[in-house]
Amino acid sequence: MGDADVLIVRHPETLANVEGRFVGRGESPYTERGRRQVGLLAERIAAFRPEAVWSSPLARAHDVAVAAAAACGVTVTVDDRLSELDFGRAEGLTWPEIERAGLAFDYESVDRPVAPGGESRAQIEARVAAFTDDLVAAAGRHAVCTHGGVFRAMVVHLLGLRTSDIWAFHIRNGAVAHVSVTEGHGMIEEFRVHG
Repeated sequence: MGDADVLIVRHPETLANVEGRFVGRGESPYTERGRRQVGLLAERIAAFRPEAVWSSPLARAHDVAVAAAAACGVTVTVDDRLSELDFGRAEGLTWPEIERAGLAFDYESVDRPVAPGGESRAQIEARVAAFTDDLVAAAGRHAVCTHGGVFRAMVVHLLGLRTSDIWAFHIRNGAVAHVSVTEGHGMIEEFRVHG
């Protein structure tokens, strides 16, 4: 691993977040608060002065990346590995709706899909680890606009923690983590919520 500074950004608040809906690969519009967070997060990224801005293809993250990249004078690179966890048949449902539908839903297992037709934690962790290793190997300053599940997996991987430690972090909408990596050792420089 080379030396790198990575700013990880979770997308702004959406209607699905407020309603408690599991939205992975689907889309949901911003709330009023979320619309404010777009500008605040773009400003934070611009202040970080990244050499590159990376984004999930999903609009709730990509909108921030586009605004930030324009302010920084860099381009946005979309990477599918930054997409949120695929919730399968639970996509768009609330917890009570999942229970009423009788769907198996399992965040605890590493290897079984979170919900039927969806991804497992092992799958999201593997794709995020591959992306993160590529980023650190490239070195430099990188901003990454993504989702809660990817954010957790990136932080744990960069810090060399156990995968079960993903639950040690409450990743709110608008959360930002700056992780520096020197000689393969990751260190949190900043962790806060914007807006």
